Amino acid sequence: MADDPNVQNQDSPQAGDQNQDGQQPGKTFTQAELDAIIADRLKREREKYKDYADLKKAADEYQRLRESQMSDQEKLQAKLAEYERQLLEKEREAAEARLESLKLRVLDEMGLPKAWAVRIFGTTEEEIRHDAEELKRLLGTPGRPVGSGTNPPGGGNVVPDLETLGKMSMAEYIEYRKKLGG
Repeated sequence: MADDPNVQNQDSPQAGDQNQDGQQPGKTFTQAELDAIIADRLKREREKYKDYADLKKAADEYQRLRESQMSDQEKLQAKLAEYERQLLEKEREAAEARLESLKLRVLDEMGLPKAWAVRIFGTTEEEIRHDAEELKRLLGTPGRPVGSGTNPPGGGNVVPDLETLGKMSMAEYIEYRKKLGG
């Protein structure tokens, strides 16, 4: 082992100056040294932004001065722009409400649970109706009520109502269909 060229002798003058890759090792710091470095860095950063409150106050004063120097027409134009922005927001909200109402109406007409409204896509009545019909087709029609004809009470498969089907996750529905053999 003494003849191994990869092993450095601890007594050699180069021991500790280089690591195994021939690179200089990084300096290690004590906790006190790290605390001092961090405190110094924080102090420098705080110095950079110490006048932030003064700058903010000056900016607010400038804004008030600018507003006071506006003509009546400019003030009215600024108010008009704000009202137009609010109007656009209200129109967007109204359109969303109309779309939700349309979805609920279509689901009600088709006898589907209203909880499915979030699963229906489209922006026109035709698109919404088509998507609802597709969803109804994919879920299939429920069987006959329990206790009628060849579906005696207490035996066979109990078919959940559409409301229950609407609350099922896709995985639950697939498992349900497998149990039915479909």
